[in-house]
Amino acid sequence: MSRFFGLHTIILLVSCAHALVHLLEQSIASVEQVICTDFELTLSQSGLLGFVLRLPYGVGALFAGLLADRFGEKRILVTYLLGAGVTCCLFSSADQAGTVYGLLFGLGSFGSMYHPAGLSLLANRTTPATRARALGIHGIFGSLGIATAPFLAGVVLSLRSDAWQEYYLLLGTISFALGLIVFRMLKMPARHAERDAARISPPITHHRFQWLPYALLVTSASLGGTIYGGVLHFLPRYLEEAKVLSGLTGDSFASAGNYASAAALLCGAVGQWTAGRLASPRTLPVQLSMVYLSNVPFLLGMVWAEGIHRLLIAGLWAFFHFMSQPLYNALLAEFMPAGRRSFGFGFSNMMGFGVGAVGPYMIGLFDNVTGDYTWGYSLLASVAVAAAVIPLPLLSSNVAERESESTR
Repeated sequence: MSRFFGLHTIILLVSCAHALVHLLEQSIASVEQVICTDFELTLSQSGLLGFVLRLPYGVGALFAGLLADRFGEKRILVTYLLGAGVTCCLFSSADQAGTVYGLLFGLGSFGSMYHPAGLSLLANRTTPATRARALGIHGIFGSLGIATAPFLAGVVLSLRSDAWQEYYLLLGTISFALGLIVFRMLKMPARHAERDAARISPPITHHRFQWLPYALLVTSASLGGTIYGGVLHFLPRYLEEAKVLSGLTGDSFASAGNYASAAALLCGAVGQWTAGRLASPRTLPVQLSMVYLSNVPFLLGMVWAEGIHRLLIAGLWAFFHFMSQPLYNALLAEFMPAGRRSFGFGFSNMMGFGVGAVGPYMIGLFDNVTGDYTWGYSLLASVAVAAAVIPLPLLSSNVAERESESTR
């Protein structure tokens, strides 16, 4: 019984930390319009705001993974939460664009620590049969964090239209509080991780890195990260232009776009839950490919949608796109030994979020030149096709079959 509650406490704490890291990651997209107005930035410079946050968010994950393998996941999680809290509070003194760029870089650096530590902690304490469902719960919290970012921004900006600094102060307070909770309640020292995993799980299928399958998955995730970053950074602006909820928010254009964005991104949480329920160890590669391919019609639809249809098509995109995360993370875990999963997830997130950092800049650059979303979203649709094709060679591997047999 204590083992049951211990595992579920870990899942809850790690999932809350996951929700917060995506809230922080999506924070700049939620207030970029206000910041651009305050500092007179162009659309391409707004894309650079997203790039400056997402690049260290990705690249730093590799180093965070190495540190988590060396010092333990708990220390890395607490460092991320407290460091992000300090950085968010410093936004209150930002009085020029250069300072904002620097603080976003720092926020991305601390945020990069989460995924290698959190995913490794969950992967090492679950079995192949239960891992996808646990990661589905973990993913639901992440999607809720993404949706909460624009919702909180909408609330703050509806009180005062240029209160983006107060928004970051609120995020800093939340980060500090969660850091203290994790420090006090996460009672499983990282140095016992492999011992505990061996006690509650069957033997790990692989005892060394399976480099070729791992490389295929990471390459696919890098392309998926470009789609993710490109769409999410401009989603509040994209929906605000459609004036979907403008009648409910008065004169606050940023609030309207943020509330609409929160509504669309909540569909991502449903997608995470669905993927966690439907995931099958035997068919994970084809499930992942189909999810990436399902992005295509909705990305193309976002080019032409107007009015309320923008909100509908964005919600459908979020539902299918976010299904990829529990499928991908569950499959990736099977190609890494337990003792190296922090590093493996770290490198994966470095590529996914690091390469994905070009998404906001690319979309901003195209849109700044053409004045609409035609070329940017069309390019992301072609990227989705490539992401869908790359994992298909894994179908010829017997890894998934052995993985399924290990749960019988």
